[in-house]
Amino acid sequence: MKTFQNSIGKNEVWRKLTRVQGLSALLPLAVIVVFLSLTTDTFLTADNLMNVMRQAAVYAVMATGMTFVLLTGGVDLSQGSLLAMCCVTSCMALNATGSMWIAILTAMGTGLIVGAVNGTVISMIKLPPFIMTLGALYMVRGITLYITNSTQVRVSDNPAFTFIGKGDLFGIPVPVYVFIAVGILASLFLTYTSTGRNIFAVGSNESSARLSGVNVNKTLIIAYALSGLCVGIGAVVYLARLSAAQPTAGESYEMEAIAAAVVGGTSQSGGEGGILGSLIGAVIIASIRNGLVLLGVGSYFTKIVVGLIIVLAVAIDVTRRRLAANR
Repeated sequence: MKTFQNSIGKNEVWRKLTRVQGLSALLPLAVIVVFLSLTTDTFLTADNLMNVMRQAAVYAVMATGMTFVLLTGGVDLSQGSLLAMCCVTSCMALNATGSMWIAILTAMGTGLIVGAVNGTVISMIKLPPFIMTLGALYMVRGITLYITNSTQVRVSDNPAFTFIGKGDLFGIPVPVYVFIAVGILASLFLTYTSTGRNIFAVGSNESSARLSGVNVNKTLIIAYALSGLCVGIGAVVYLARLSAAQPTAGESYEMEAIAAAVVGGTSQSGGEGGILGSLIGAVIIASIRNGLVLLGVGSYFTKIVVGLIIVLAVAIDVTRRRLAANR
């Protein structure tokens, strides 16, 4: 009996860990790594793994921002277009001033402002997040195409800035340090601040949160502003890596961010999830993209796979919630 109880206790601990911290995403990641290591000759090489992590950085930072929004029960479809706008404004600021820090602050500020506008309209006018951010997707993209005249803007020679996207530190790509730092700060924010706890409360039950004294409007604005801020940080890494701002950059990146967050255990219904799972989900997406290239599969197939991942992850989440409700 004691052994049986210990087994139940261990299972309960593991269940809580996987649910709260997103560790359940490690299983599909392990499966993908094993599969690609057996079917390709180069996936597990040090150079390729570092390349995967470098590619995962932008997805991871954007997925972190998407997690804030999904936890409230919303969604941010404007992330991809906003990535392009942040790249363009950052590149223009860098070329005009020559200052890496002004370029970084410009990207972050652009993302923060657009995200805050999304959150304000959603919370104050009660426009559905899907509709508001879908409209923002087109408006932001249109503005970006207009200010660039549909042409790319190249980064002027600035080794310090490009080091953010292309450099290595102690053998590890700098973008990896960026997304780990963002992930740690975001996790601390969600766990140890009242606003972080309010984000979970709003996503779990907005009416109950409001009755409990939570400022729902303020919480939503902050969540969407943080989503935009993370996009701005991701844009810095993206721009520094490519050394050029394309007005068409980031197309469908919002889907990659959603996929990473949902695969990592964040519920699309809100109130459940975490940053760690989203970071692991981003590595999964990057690994799949990299693996398909190594297998010689066309790039179009990647979109099919990502779409299937989103559908399966949401289906699993819905089924799990239904089973939990019936207990």
